[in-house]
Amino acid sequence: MSRPVTVFLLIGLLIGILIIPSACSADSEQRISPIRQHIRAVLEIPAYEHIYREVIYLGKENSFLGFKTLDQRLLFAVDMRVQAGIRLDRGFELRPSGTRKIDVLIPPAEILLIDADEESIEQFFLLERGGSITHTEYYDEIELSKEAVREDAIRRNILHKAEENARALIRGILSGAGYRDIRFISVDPEEPEA
Repeated sequence: MSRPVTVFLLIGLLIGILIIPSACSADSEQRISPIRQHIRAVLEIPAYEHIYREVIYLGKENSFLGFKTLDQRLLFAVDMRVQAGIRLDRGFELRPSGTRKIDVLIPPAEILLIDADEESIEQFFLLERGGSITHTEYYDEIELSKEAVREDAIRRNILHKAEENARALIRGILSGAGYRDIRFISVDPEEPEA
């Protein structure tokens, strides 16, 4: 097959793919299914992300008969990435409710990830008398700080911002598919299926 014919067939196929959903009944499952898959693909990525610069202090002291046998102090910083978004396996659903009308059942946003960037660790102060501070102790302190980072992110409305972004993405996809009346309904999260 020659190249111009192949290109012509590909263009025809693409046009056909775009026309077929509009030719189907207004709110059939055939029309909703590709839209649902597109939304799931887009929202697989977090809807909001924030990077924290967390400063962590570690200090340990031991003494025996009034003499210090251990004195360890460490001050370092690390970047912590916090991602929030919608877990679509927790109750997301599209329900057409008439011509160009659709209800979107959506679970609330949640924290999806809190991760430390090990390459960003910057040491400010280190004192090691009576023993060295191990990498495990670094990581233990980082793990302990994750809960404080989570609470701070929630206090700074990361969940609200993630939900707003997710709704805007969904609204854009549905508007592009021809829906004009889009209603969001919050649902209680369901446990993911095993």
